[in-house]
Amino acid sequence: MKLKQSLIFFKSAALAGILVITVGCVLIYEQMAKNATMTRKMDMLQNSINQLVDQEAAFITDRTLHGGVAEIKPLVGAYSLQQQSLLSEIESIPYLFERLQALDKSVHEFAMVYEQMVSLQALVGFDQQSGRYGRFRDAAHALQRESENSNDLRLTTLILELRRREKDFLLRFDSVYLQMHEKLIEETSTYVSKLGQSKETLQPLLVTYKQNFDTYVDILQKQGLTPNQGLRGESKLAQQAMRLQLSALSEVLIQHSQLETERLIWWVLLLMVVITTANYALLNYLNGRISNDILAINKTLFKVTKNEDFSLRIDSKGNDEIAQISHQLDELLEFIETLLSRLSAAQQRLIEEAKMAGLGNMVSGFAHELNTPLGIAITSHSHLKSKMETLREDFDSGKLKKHTLSELISEAEAAMTLLENNLMKTANLIDDFKEVAVHQRQDCKSEFSLKSLIKGVLDCYESELVEPEYVVTLEIPDNLYLFSYPSAFNQIFRYTINNCIKHAKIEGKPLVITLSAKVVNDYIHLYCKDDGHGISKDLLPLVFEPFVTSKRNQGGTGLGLSVTYNLVTQKLEGEIKMQSLPQGGVCIHIILPNTTFNLKD
Repeated sequence: MKLKQSLIFFKSAALAGILVITVGCVLIYEQMAKNATMTRKMDMLQNSINQLVDQEAAFITDRTLHGGVAEIKPLVGAYSLQQQSLLSEIESIPYLFERLQALDKSVHEFAMVYEQMVSLQALVGFDQQSGRYGRFRDAAHALQRESENSNDLRLTTLILELRRREKDFLLRFDSVYLQMHEKLIEETSTYVSKLGQSKETLQPLLVTYKQNFDTYVDILQKQGLTPNQGLRGESKLAQQAMRLQLSALSEVLIQHSQLETERLIWWVLLLMVVITTANYALLNYLNGRISNDILAINKTLFKVTKNEDFSLRIDSKGNDEIAQISHQLDELLEFIETLLSRLSAAQQRLIEEAKMAGLGNMVSGFAHELNTPLGIAITSHSHLKSKMETLREDFDSGKLKKHTLSELISEAEAAMTLLENNLMKTANLIDDFKEVAVHQRQDCKSEFSLKSLIKGVLDCYESELVEPEYVVTLEIPDNLYLFSYPSAFNQIFRYTINNCIKHAKIEGKPLVITLSAKVVNDYIHLYCKDDGHGISKDLLPLVFEPFVTSKRNQGGTGLGLSVTYNLVTQKLEGEIKMQSLPQGGVCIHIILPNTTFNLKD
């Protein structure tokens, strides 16, 4: 598989992951919204049931509720509306549907019991003037009036006791008071039956009172004198069943919502894991392919740059884009190798030509330098030979005179002196030329003070470095000792100082020469600075070549800096540079990394 195809597949997998996350988030949001809706409807259903239960509790507490069964129907209707709303959400879920149906059955049973209690209460009476309660109270009040009008103390006492037991029972709903009440009715009925004319009025009132009171008590017993009796007991059981069903439905609904949400989240996570795993596998594959090829390319290029070996090849396998880059780099390395071989051959030819040209320049310069003293020597020799022939002719002819001989001797002495000086100059020139090869002279290593050695060199130029024309400054530590070739250092400083004297001096201006040395990172740095004429830009790159000089017409040979360069680079294994200073003059900078030194206390 090529990288382009792999990247397209990787992008597609990434887009699929984004799509799954987006769709999953939408589905989870919808599921959470659905859960919230179901929870809200469940809360509303529970509120409607609570209103029905609260209404029943209020009725039990205060039975003077007006409206009768009509007060129940709106609450039952509100419950049915909420039940239908919730049913529309869960009718496709069997176990939730069953729970809701069971709850609905319990609610309707509770409502039916509540309706029966209200219907019975309608018979009893919703206030003191209606129903059975109102009738027996009216009868009781009539009995009290009749007893008072009869001026019968016994009857009045019986009626008052009867009313007291009536109120005790109605306040406490205790059967003991009811039995006492029944006993008093019998006793009152017996007493009334013994009366005369008042019997006809009191007896019907007493019968009416007893019938209505017994009916009232019977209805109360059906409703339930205590919370666990009669319809109140049934209502209590219906409430318990209803609350259990409501709690069970709420719990199952919450579990269902959590389960659906968790199932959806797990599916989204599973798809994400699958897509992420596929992406990781593909990324790992791409990483392996790309990393291995790039590492191979990097390793090969590192070896090429480090060893300058362009014969190395990457030899990548495959046909993808990275492999194509590797093949193209192999072709490039092969082209560079061919080009370098051609360049090396051309360079070798140029070096040989340069060597021949340099040798020609060196021989030409050396011949030019030898030409002047040797020409003078030959001329002196010719003049001396001519004078000697004249002397021989005068001597043979007998014309030799004393003053002629004296003049000849003087001219001969002058010619011999001139001949000797020029031959000596020629010999010195040949010696200087030989010193271009540093290793020709034997020199042993030894420890010496650099500052003392340079002072010794300056002593040799004491007659030339006369103040105020020359100012020499030494910036060299007194405790700097070197273990090296003292003769080489002697020649180096002799040539550099001589170069300053011959080339740097500006007429009418003192020449300041500064010789300094310091140690930086275990390297010896030597400086020879002056503020003289300086050097031209054209001549600066050539200053260390033999016979390069700007004072050829004034006796300069051009070998001093060449000898210095060979001594520094070959014998001392260092580096030498010449810099043209912006403020005027030049600076010769010598760096010696391999020279042993010691800073003595």
